Amino acid sequence: MKTKRILALLCAVTVFGLTACSSGGDNGNASNSTNAGNKTPQQTETNTEPEADKPFGKYNETVTITLGRQGVSGNNLPSGDTLESNQFLKYVEDRLNVKVKYDFSVEDLDAYNQKVTLAIASNNTPDVMVVDEQQFKRMAQAKMLADLTDVYDQYASPLIKEYYSSYTDDRVLNTGRIDGKLLALPNTNIDGSYQLLWIRKDWLDKLKLTPPKSMEEVTAIVKAFKEQDPDGNNKADTVGLLGEKSVVTDGGFFTFDPVFNVNHSYPKNWFKDSSGNIVYGSTTPETKEALKVLRDLYAADLIDKEFLTRKWEDNAGLVSSGRAGILFAPWFAGWALSDAVKTNPNADWIPLAVPLDGEGNRNIVPSVPSGMFLVVNKKAENPEAVIKMLNVEYEGIRLIDPASQELYKDLGVGWQNYPLNLQLDYQDSLARDIPVFDQAIKDNTSAGLPARIIPRVNSVLKNNKDPKKDLPAYADSLAFYTGAAVTGAKEIKKIDPIFYGKTATMLKKGANLEKLENETFLKIITGTAPMDEFDKFVSTWKNIGGDEITKEIADAVAGK
Repeated sequence: MKTKRILALLCAVTVFGLTACSSGGDNGNASNSTNAGNKTPQQTETNTEPEADKPFGKYNETVTITLGRQGVSGNNLPSGDTLESNQFLKYVEDRLNVKVKYDFSVEDLDAYNQKVTLAIASNNTPDVMVVDEQQFKRMAQAKMLADLTDVYDQYASPLIKEYYSSYTDDRVLNTGRIDGKLLALPNTNIDGSYQLLWIRKDWLDKLKLTPPKSMEEVTAIVKAFKEQDPDGNNKADTVGLLGEKSVVTDGGFFTFDPVFNVNHSYPKNWFKDSSGNIVYGSTTPETKEALKVLRDLYAADLIDKEFLTRKWEDNAGLVSSGRAGILFAPWFAGWALSDAVKTNPNADWIPLAVPLDGEGNRNIVPSVPSGMFLVVNKKAENPEAVIKMLNVEYEGIRLIDPASQELYKDLGVGWQNYPLNLQLDYQDSLARDIPVFDQAIKDNTSAGLPARIIPRVNSVLKNNKDPKKDLPAYADSLAFYTGAAVTGAKEIKKIDPIFYGKTATMLKKGANLEKLENETFLKIITGTAPMDEFDKFVSTWKNIGGDEITKEIADAVAGK
């Protein structure tokens, strides 16, 4: 999951959330979003010009905003353009008469975090940055941040507010609040990153099998794929269920999250049990039972025996070469799985929201609502300019403003080259676009649709007319349409954690606790340790920090 390839695919998810070819922004409401931004809110003392006091109002005199941010890996800007000088940046500057001055841009994430940490320690931060949770809380504790409560209420555009309000109970925006003050604008993590069961339907058909629902049926199909030569090459070269040594990961490829979830086990998440006690999902009896299921699968050679040593590219190679036909991965795996068609045009992947528990539910844990935060230095002279930049930026990203539709047209330049790299979208953005695709297929046209979605609709239409003949169109259709549609399946049941975030002891001891957990789980699954090792893990986990963390979370939940 840490390879460049998987990062590229995850970046593609971000592109989905934040480009013209993504879900979100307007869904037929482009004119409403644009017009809503022209309403005049109350004026503030910061700016007295009526126009400048609007969410999209242009300043009479140039306002300078200093910025520090992570750079863009593999930037695909045309020659001569840079992160610090490009059409996206100029578009925002020209619309608002705001000049963005880069204090720093560092491409490597670790180096960027080091730069931010040093800036915080020296109390010498730019006007605006996007930081992680710990950095945000450190700056808040040091009273370095501007209070954005009133600024957000007055200057945030209707579209920006719609994104945040789509998350129930303000659960995303509240992550940016401390002591009732809005001290940061958080990013938004959309629904749907949980694992689906991706399976070769052409293999099912060849072996006269039907798509599975229960874990028992999944196991039977894995066994058939492993033993009955589904590719018909008369070689015993197909592997069973692919695996990943991280075991469970939100949005992970090849991980075993669904096997835990079907057993009502939710590792790495915090919940209240039936008695109201705070419990860590990795330490429950249900997790022990799920580990036993995986242990039995591995012992029966139904989980790829080499998963511990395989890299992401190795698993992807098994898929593309036609040796693997069943795996767990999110909706956006469609892009990677489409490679199998290059080897065999008959390869036909389908996603399923399985395995289901005894009540017919595919239990899932929603993604952490946010993890990155846009913060504004309390010394910034025009904090409202940052909010207005975000407003304009999203009119550009969503192609609501016609002028933005000409920027780098057909060049595939990523949204990250806009100055504020904060990802925002509707919670249900995946589900919102499925009816659009359905209608476009029915009408056989993308005419009249919002500009932001037309490229994806055209891919779906092209693939629907001539399946798999255009591989990029097939890949887009498999991910954005086929895979994304299953994320809204009626069988999905959300299990909401009681706590997100990091406590003090997590920051100090979390790495060691996670290492203990992962190593124990892998030993149990592969049979190098007995099942009783789980009970020893739980005891050790509690003694070396788990009990402290549990108490801290209980206090946090209680508002102490």
